[in-house]
Amino acid sequence: MKAGQLGTRDLTVSTVANIGPGIDFYFAFGVIAVTAGVAAPLTIVAAGIAVVFLAATVAEFTRAEPSAGSFITYVESGLGPRAGVVTALLVTVGYTVAIAGVFTMAGGMVTLTLDHYSSIRVSWIPLSLVLTVAAIWVTAKGVKLSTAAVGIALVAQIAVMLAVCVITLVDHAGHLSGVPFSWAHLSGGLTGLSRGFPLALYMFIGWENGPALAEECRDPKRTVPRALFLSIAIGTALFLLFAYATITGFHYNVSSITRTSVPFLTVADHDLGSLAVLAWIAGVVSVLAALMAGSSSQARMLFDGGRTGLLPAPLGRLRQQTNTPVNALIAMGAVGLGIIVVWWLTHVITGHTRSMDPVSLYAECSTMGTIVILVVYLLTNLSLPVFMWRRHRDTFSPIRHIVLPATGSAVLIVPLIKLCAPGQPSPYDVFPYLALALLAISAAIAWVVVRRNPSAGLTPATPPTGE
Repeated sequence: MKAGQLGTRDLTVSTVANIGPGIDFYFAFGVIAVTAGVAAPLTIVAAGIAVVFLAATVAEFTRAEPSAGSFITYVESGLGPRAGVVTALLVTVGYTVAIAGVFTMAGGMVTLTLDHYSSIRVSWIPLSLVLTVAAIWVTAKGVKLSTAAVGIALVAQIAVMLAVCVITLVDHAGHLSGVPFSWAHLSGGLTGLSRGFPLALYMFIGWENGPALAEECRDPKRTVPRALFLSIAIGTALFLLFAYATITGFHYNVSSITRTSVPFLTVADHDLGSLAVLAWIAGVVSVLAALMAGSSSQARMLFDGGRTGLLPAPLGRLRQQTNTPVNALIAMGAVGLGIIVVWWLTHVITGHTRSMDPVSLYAECSTMGTIVILVVYLLTNLSLPVFMWRRHRDTFSPIRHIVLPATGSAVLIVPLIKLCAPGQPSPYDVFPYLALALLAISAAIAWVVVRRNPSAGLTPATPPTGE
């Protein structure tokens, strides 16, 4: 982890790729449109605003004390080592479960493309294994190489998706309307907005990529906050354009959108003809970019937890040749792939093999991961005022350090309630209880860890190297 390798552009590219403007939009927007109706883009606007409040909290931490530990370090610094251990465990589980969904779609998007264009039938599981290992291998070679690869992939996918949008909007130029941005056309009003809000918020997960790379940035106190807000602005603009083009392509008919699993690709097939294959390939590229960017940032959070004693010490070691947290990368990859294997075995044993499609696992991992990650966001907002008052009282601001994180916490209540609401289909009805059990287990482990190691959470001056 060499300092000064990354600038604002590098960090912004990596963060936008981690947000995954292609793959997240492909599989989330159809459901958002069902819940919010023709004015579904308003749900994206609301989610973008919510993420800005969260980013404001993280930016304040970074301006004060940049750290690769990101949420783990911030919560530990504000609320103490036990809260730091709880956060470290929640981060480990939440982000690993979420990225297992990305692992799934690495192979899943390839099989969906092959199914659409040929009679070739290939299982997505071995493809996911191979592509995940390849992406982690590139990431382990160093942040500069992985960021460059992610940048190329990001430009390619966005270029294709923008081309689809332009062609679609030109083809429907005589019927363009502001209806998708009209509150009057929001299905169910505020209720419809709140139903689609959790998924819209999930599309932005990855925005927190930058702080985890802070120790490898040039002037991180300025670079990370700039990249944070710039990435969110770019992600919001792209999602809104993709949403508007998709709704326009369906002639503002939401019932037609509900009959297709990936509305954007349906529009591409209709308006681009044979060239629509590029949009399908862009989906594959988007998954791989998100996989590399997400693995890189998440491994660094686990690395920081390992080097400070909040997580097992081997996670806090760097490989000397590449100066990257390879142990953390391998652990995250192994657990993520293990989740896929357990899910597969469960379906085989229970005989529910018909529901073993990658999109189902992607949705399940995304939902469970999001519930846990929302708790991490809440803990981070709670810790900011305490952290600033105790350690940087001379720069303490009631507006920036109390009002903004409190507002950020308030906007998280809606998606958390929706995701934990009773009466959801299996296995989604179990996820809130799993999250609650995880929180309780994490608290118990935190008590033991800090009791045995009172210095847990103190970052060493020089990160350890070697295997």
